[in-house]
Amino acid sequence: MSLPRLPKPGYFSDAKPALLELIDPRGLRVLDLGCGGGHNGALLKRAGAREVIGVELDAGAAAQARKRLHAVVQGDLAHLDFARLGDEPFDVILASDVLEHLAEPEAVLARALTRLRPGGAVVVSLPNVAHVVVFANLLMKRWPRRSSGIFDRTHLRFFAKRDMVQLLEGAGLRVLRVQPYYTRYAAIRAACFVFSLYVFREYWARQYLLLAEKPR
Repeated sequence: MSLPRLPKPGYFSDAKPALLELIDPRGLRVLDLGCGGGHNGALLKRAGAREVIGVELDAGAAAQARKRLHAVVQGDLAHLDFARLGDEPFDVILASDVLEHLAEPEAVLARALTRLRPGGAVVVSLPNVAHVVVFANLLMKRWPRRSSGIFDRTHLRFFAKRDMVQLLEGAGLRVLRVQPYYTRYAAIRAACFVFSLYVFREYWARQYLLLAEKPR
């Protein structure tokens, strides 16, 4: 994961149960790009994934991930030799909150896809730059720099919904599902719907989760 080594407690400890709404990992071999502390991979393991291999730049996070995943390769995705992952193809590639940290996510995605079997799935999570809080800050003529979230100071690329789809389709993938992600907390999610009058609910989505398929 191409991230400067900034002190960000909890940054690597997030997990998204909503990922299981996009894919059933039972019996599948998963490559977790930018796996952080391995919490998403552990989620997939508990749901029945046969094997989860992570790639992580941060040494401390990689050490934590090794306790949760089957194996972890420490390295920078921008320069990683994917041959280090072995010869067996993967059934799923997971890229949760990582592509926005890369200067050239298209190139990294293209190289990762060489390790995905035909018909395999790609699951991606990306922050939504078309969020109401972004508009509010722009109206106040500012762009905050924070330790996490949409305004994370380590973000190098920014995506709205159509840009996310274009990123995956540009890699030759077929996008099957684009799902707004608000929060794991039902009460906050309901409040987003109320404040958005439901019609504008996508502008309250913090992120999008995308499911795509590699052509057979």
